[in-house]
Amino acid sequence: GAPLSTVIKKLAFVFRNAAGNKEGKDTGGKDFFLDVFSSSGLVTSMITPAAGSNLVTQKGNTIPFQGRSSDTATLSLVDNGVILKSVVGTALDYTIGVVASGDHLVEFVAERGAERVVTSFRYVVIVNRPAQDPPPGTKAGITRTGANSVRLAVYAPNKPAVFVTGNFNNWSLSDTFLMNRSVDGALHWMDIQGVPEDQSLFFQYVIENGRRMGDPYSELVLDPFDDRYISTETFPNLPAYPAGKAQGTVTWVRPKPAYNWKVTDFQKPAKGNLVVYELLLRDFIARHDYQTLKDTLDYLQRLGVTAIELMPVNEFEGNESWGYNPSYHMALDKYYGTPEAFKAFVDACHERGMAVILDVVYNHAFDQSPLAQLYWDETNRRPSVDNPWLNPTPKHDFNVGHDFNHESPATREFVKRVLRYWQQEYRVDGFRFDLSKGFTQKQTLGNSGLFAQLDPTRVAILKDYANYIWETDPKAYVIMEHFAENAEETELVNAGMMVWNNLNHDFLESGMGFSNNLSGLDYRSRGWSAPGTMSYGESHDEERMMYKKLNFGNQSPDGTYRVKDQATALARQELSMVFLLAVPGPRMIWQFGELGYDYSINTCGDGTVNGCRLANKPVRWDYRNDPLRQRVYDITRAMLDLRKTYSVFQTTDFRTDLGDSYLKSAVLRGTEFDVALAGNFGVTAANIPVSMAGVTKLYEYFTGDSITVTGGSFTLNYLPGQYRLFTTKRLPP
Repeated sequence: GAPLSTVIKKLAFVFRNAAGNKEGKDTGGKDFFLDVFSSSGLVTSMITPAAGSNLVTQKGNTIPFQGRSSDTATLSLVDNGVILKSVVGTALDYTIGVVASGDHLVEFVAERGAERVVTSFRYVVIVNRPAQDPPPGTKAGITRTGANSVRLAVYAPNKPAVFVTGNFNNWSLSDTFLMNRSVDGALHWMDIQGVPEDQSLFFQYVIENGRRMGDPYSELVLDPFDDRYISTETFPNLPAYPAGKAQGTVTWVRPKPAYNWKVTDFQKPAKGNLVVYELLLRDFIARHDYQTLKDTLDYLQRLGVTAIELMPVNEFEGNESWGYNPSYHMALDKYYGTPEAFKAFVDACHERGMAVILDVVYNHAFDQSPLAQLYWDETNRRPSVDNPWLNPTPKHDFNVGHDFNHESPATREFVKRVLRYWQQEYRVDGFRFDLSKGFTQKQTLGNSGLFAQLDPTRVAILKDYANYIWETDPKAYVIMEHFAENAEETELVNAGMMVWNNLNHDFLESGMGFSNNLSGLDYRSRGWSAPGTMSYGESHDEERMMYKKLNFGNQSPDGTYRVKDQATALARQELSMVFLLAVPGPRMIWQFGELGYDYSINTCGDGTVNGCRLANKPVRWDYRNDPLRQRVYDITRAMLDLRKTYSVFQTTDFRTDLGDSYLKSAVLRGTEFDVALAGNFGVTAANIPVSMAGVTKLYEYFTGDSITVTGGSFTLNYLPGQYRLFTTKRLPP
């Protein structure tokens, strides 16, 4: 079924037993590939090394060679013009002894009559040079040293050699571009001439066995597989990958046009009243780019959120991903747009008074990361034991990818530099640290309870990162997805951080009309005086409230009230939003929650719900055409307007009754007026008493009704799903 235009070069094979618990692999645990040839007549295949390989080796080593031909022919192996072996047949096997320094072209020649077929590979022999320290102040990464020169440096302790290859040397691999090695053996560096600052530089590092990678501090990279699916609309003038010259990701040093920031003195919204809108660009707007997201900011500004939190935008493996599989932590992923478009988006947010928070992933890195590739155990497909950044095996059960060792100075240096880069280059206002509980070297595999216990070393690591962030921006938001025991989270909050407060289960149950407890909305339930909990009913990681209501909602005993009815479910979405946003403290809304998004987190591309957690989800801006969904938006917008306009919604003088009862209430005391909130999360009508000493008159915000209070308390009947928000001062409707 492959189109005739498709060139098929290899067939790949997977072998597994019926139970699926064993698989067959090629030597060294590699995948099986079978070459496919399009030509007729005499053809050849290099089994090892692969044709076109560029190997790095040392004198005294050997290179096993295996070559095959389709028919009997005279087969020769030639190294820099010298015939090493010649046979007549269909196979030539030989072990090349590495005895001569320099660059080597090895050709596998097959001759039969007038037919002559040549394939080849190259190897370069490491030359022993005296150690040489770089100029003072040299750091790992890419440094422009002049209008036509650049210094490349890579931290690679104990590596015998690192070569650099790129468009400046026609991607050749030679001892001319063997990098200098510092006296302590840790930093490999080289000054490259003839690279004008107004032209793009593309390069890779090459280490032993010919392994290639980009620079860990790349700001952009080219990918041989993913870039072809990035439209010119999203990233104009994207360079072509240097096919046939490079392998894997390539560092792209792009001429950096000056960006004139419109907002240079952005005043961040107060942390205690922060309302974050979390979004995945891929599933929020169909074009998944910053240009379109910037054009959508009017919608979010009208809604009233004070910050936008983007799921990871640094380079990750693949294109259509949540982004938690990072490969280059400092590079902007091109699937969402250009650096200039991202800056314009941040600038536009600041113009509207909204902060920008980045979701960052420093628990782990994935295979393509140069931090993994520089020290890699090919046999076990994991970081080697001498990796300065990554553990060979994870320290906890929740790890994905390759686990960072945050007790390593190399890791701390890397993370800090990357954090500062995002702050200074793109002026982001803070970070949400994914899986921050994983920043530990304590061995807790198989013991999730131990993983959550107080870990002083982990606390010290996180404080160190937070303090480093605050050195650049004292008001930056530092938010941890932590979920450790309360004593540890208390330390983080007391140090000025915020922690994610997952109330999804409670909001799901309450929304469906079942027994629930929302007391976690009150940060003081943790014993805290500071509002350090970023509370939410939905996040990227959690099931959607509307989906649960529509599919699993409760009903009244007589069946007249059904949560599964869409109008009822949307009305209960209002109820949840009002309680989420009325109680003081930082809050977060997941994208389209304000419109009652009702696709399960496990919705697949075909519309079924079958564990497709990471699959693309429908983008439903048409929800706004539904009056009941628009009402959810309007109620959410009204609550956010109250939070921004009136200080009582940031008060520390408040009382909540959010426990196991279906009937919930809260009273907020302010300097200008007081607030009383009550709601019925059950499926039958009920009376809710509210006590407000000294109050005689109350005004219901959403209806404009008023009531007279006698004796400082009042009791009203609430229909199932009904809520009321009273103030002691009549507010604009």
